[in-house]
Amino acid sequence: MYTVFSLQRLKAQLSSVVVLAAIALTPQLSAACPPVETRMAGLFFPEKVHFSVTVIAHRGLWGESAPNPRTPENSLASLQAADDACIDAVELDVKMTKDGIPVIMHDYNLGRTTDIYNFIGDKTQYDPILNTGSNPAVNTVPWETVQRLHLLTPSRDSATDYTVPDVTAVFSYWKDHHLTIPLIFDAKTKDAVHAIDVRAREQFGDRARDIVAVKVNATLYPTYASFSNDATAIRAIPVYTTNMLGKIDVPASIDDWRERRGSTVFEVNVKQFGGLLQDQLDPVKNSNDNYGVGVFNAVPDGPGDRQFYSNDGHCCYRLSDLYFSYSGGKDTADNRGDWNYVIDQSFTFITTDKPTGLRDYLRARGLHD
Repeated sequence: MYTVFSLQRLKAQLSSVVVLAAIALTPQLSAACPPVETRMAGLFFPEKVHFSVTVIAHRGLWGESAPNPRTPENSLASLQAADDACIDAVELDVKMTKDGIPVIMHDYNLGRTTDIYNFIGDKTQYDPILNTGSNPAVNTVPWETVQRLHLLTPSRDSATDYTVPDVTAVFSYWKDHHLTIPLIFDAKTKDAVHAIDVRAREQFGDRARDIVAVKVNATLYPTYASFSNDATAIRAIPVYTTNMLGKIDVPASIDDWRERRGSTVFEVNVKQFGGLLQDQLDPVKNSNDNYGVGVFNAVPDGPGDRQFYSNDGHCCYRLSDLYFSYSGGKDTADNRGDWNYVIDQSFTFITTDKPTGLRDYLRARGLHD
């Protein structure tokens, strides 16, 4: 009798322990990823005392970086994978269709990443190497057609079940699946910026600034006032590249955005120490006003050594092909693919196609918490 009672009591105690353990673990699991407001604040207001670099997943978590290596870039699957991995933020690329719908697409053309060959052109799959096959520009195809396109696997060996999403679909998915990852969009045109802003306000209202931001080229918006004419609900990250030195007054543009507090973060793509834009980067990162400054970590995505696909999808170029030269000087190297370089430049956020690898690299050096 004593033995039976003890076993019963032991079972009850063990059951209680299991239940209590489950209760204790539940909030820890749900709190594993910081809320979107915290992560967005970490990007736009980096603390100088406790330095932590924000990692932004370019095109989501896709390809070899994703749990499923067949996950397409710029897909809802790559967005979900980035959220599941608690990446600090995701950057999705936006292009406009012929009828003005903002869709998620990296290239200006559709051939490299979709099965457009089933719908338009000579009905042959686009070959980036030969630059042959169906490859129409996004802005020449209506949304009715684009929304039916399936995204190809990263290896381009087959089409997936994922279709090309528009910005509204991204917002709806984010809400319906209770994601917590900040949404950063890379928009190349003013109509794209305005379209993102309008849809963010419709979907998120006053919360839009805590969820959505847009990267904009400074040649498109050299001043904060020019940006605020097109967008008022979302945050902005002005982007500076070396070729802009021959197009706009870069120091004046940075000063305007800083003085008007149009943004507290800037992407300044300095390619080498002492190179072009170094004189524009240093005043921002050394300021006492807690500005953040970031860079694009150039990870090759082409089929060959150090090769990148061009923005129309054809193969390929190397970073050395893009050294900009003007009366003020010339770069002789592009070290943005070197994680040691981007760390040594003290960037507070880094956009990369290898976010989990970079995060692990930063954590091993005490630069990510």
